[in-house]
Amino acid sequence: MRKREGALSDVIEEMRHATGGCRAGRVSVGDLIGALDERGYGAALAVLPLLELTPVGGIPGFPTLLAVTIAIITVRMLLGYEHLWAPGWINRRTLDARRAEASLAWLKPVAGRIDAQLHERLVRLAGPVGRRVAGIAILCVLLTVPPLEVVPFATSAPMVVTSLFGLAILFRDGLLMLVAGTALAAAMTGSLWLLFGGG
Repeated sequence: MRKREGALSDVIEEMRHATGGCRAGRVSVGDLIGALDERGYGAALAVLPLLELTPVGGIPGFPTLLAVTIAIITVRMLLGYEHLWAPGWINRRTLDARRAEASLAWLKPVAGRIDAQLHERLVRLAGPVGRRVAGIAILCVLLTVPPLEVVPFATSAPMVVTSLFGLAILFRDGLLMLVAGTALAAAMTGSLWLLFGGG
């Protein structure tokens, strides 16, 4: 299968450009979403969850804001809307532009390694039906993010699972879709244990 060279790296570079020239050194969530719009849902679902793994992910409340944003984007994908969208109250939320740019720069080499490994395979599993299944799975795992904020680093697992599904959609990689499904089962089991059995 033909590989989509540099897909994730290009997406992150576009988001880095969105952090430049921001007024008062702030970048809005809407600016970041806008930078992803022409790349589509796969790019948004692949990159946005990875922000939780960067320095901005340590901002209190940010994982929940990110989960809500991703959930809205996912619902729109399931409903068949063409463009990304988030409500005004999310779009107006801002981050320190330098911190956001540094976080995206941190992701750039990670993206390069991902680009080198992923490509189209088992494409039918990543087709329209696979996208719908992935969307429903993403919404389920995102439900665990707000309560998990009270546990240090616990929100990383559901965000990684979400990113795996996004990458599978972006690269049309059916094998990765299967891996994401396995990761979902593990993440949900771990999350439920932390919430109801870990104490």
